Amino acid sequence: MKSIRVLLPLSLISLSVNAIILLAVVLNMDWVKTRAAGGQFENFPVVIRIFYLFMFVLMIALAIWLWDNHKAELTTRGVKFARVVGFVFVLSTLTQLISRSADERWNAIPAATLAITFLSLTKRK
Repeated sequence: MKSIRVLLPLSLISLSVNAIILLAVVLNMDWVKTRAAGGQFENFPVVIRIFYLFMFVLMIALAIWLWDNHKAELTTRGVKFARVVGFVFVLSTLTQLISRSADERWNAIPAATLAITFLSLTKRK
């Protein structure tokens, strides 16, 4: 599929951007405070930081899964997984777009890229 040649690098960049933002939240860095959690925190609570650490690990796992499966014929289980992840990123895109934080709305671009990529993986034959 030709589109995956374009989508794969864009998606890996998107996952990297997400991972950087998530790790910055875990580390409570100043520059990320307007880009995550609706821009509502001056300091991220420990619970949010732990949750974002989990999501950081998930972004790395998704990047590895995507790299391992971008050329392979997906199993039925792989198609279901890609479809669920794709819909999660559709919801993420919508959530980012309605954020009160203008900086956080920019996160919709990588989320939409990931939604398109994972959903397009389900269409391959």
